Amino acid sequence: MSRLRHKRFSIGVGGDDMAVVDAASMRLLTALPLAEYLPGAASPATADWTPSLEALLAQGGVPDSAELVLTVSDAWTRYFMLVIPAGVGSLAELRMLAAGRFETLFGTPADGWELSADWKSTGRVLVCAMPARLVEVAHVIAEASHWRLRSIQPHALRLLNTFQTQIPDECWLCCFAARAVVAMLITGGEVQHVRRFPFAKAPTAEALNEMLEAEVLRAGLDMPAQLCALGMLPELPADARVGSMRLVQAKGPKIVRARPGQTAESVSLAMQGAFA
Repeated sequence: MSRLRHKRFSIGVGGDDMAVVDAASMRLLTALPLAEYLPGAASPATADWTPSLEALLAQGGVPDSAELVLTVSDAWTRYFMLVIPAGVGSLAELRMLAAGRFETLFGTPADGWELSADWKSTGRVLVCAMPARLVEVAHVIAEASHWRLRSIQPHALRLLNTFQTQIPDECWLCCFAARAVVAMLITGGEVQHVRRFPFAKAPTAEALNEMLEAEVLRAGLDMPAQLCALGMLPELPADARVGSMRLVQAKGPKIVRARPGQTAESVSLAMQGAFA
């Protein structure tokens, strides 16, 4: 059997660019600006993702029968919590409820968005929505060239899954990217609240603490004792505290060292996806 059939390539879909790396060597193969390859980029749900993915894979020299991993910027993703009412009897009903919640929160129908979650019949569940066209195009292109699409996930969810054994059961989990942070409140080992905070400049520890304190007050929640920070991290305090919270940072070989303004977001995403 050809060794190429087992070779894995990781694609990062950033807010402004795309990149592909060889997962084994972590070598950047190519990157390209989305502005030149993504028609209709202003509307994620209807944008045509075909030219950008085809150009990236062609320029990167990704061979047929390779394995692909896609990690998508949270700029293209929508996160929200769905509180499941009593009496829900089917997955179809859960999806209908999630679509209605999406429209309420974001002011647009869920048509054109793929909603995914670890669905369950009670409690609350974290739902993430990615452009359905992006997911569809990735599968179509992969099938046409006999690539195996191993996974496609948004950035914050990728981080959550990669480092789940190091994330405290009670904490704010902050997943940093180039121009935003996705903050998830973890209680009892499960996500109870989520919000994405855009920023023009990476927040200081003081600004981050104020932002999270305001959010717990707004949502009627309790401030946890720990903060777990992942992703493209800003400068964080040497004393390992953010306000009253103890700072927890993941360790090990799956950490990608990248900071906002120093590493292209797509490259950071592609490198993180290489560990999937």
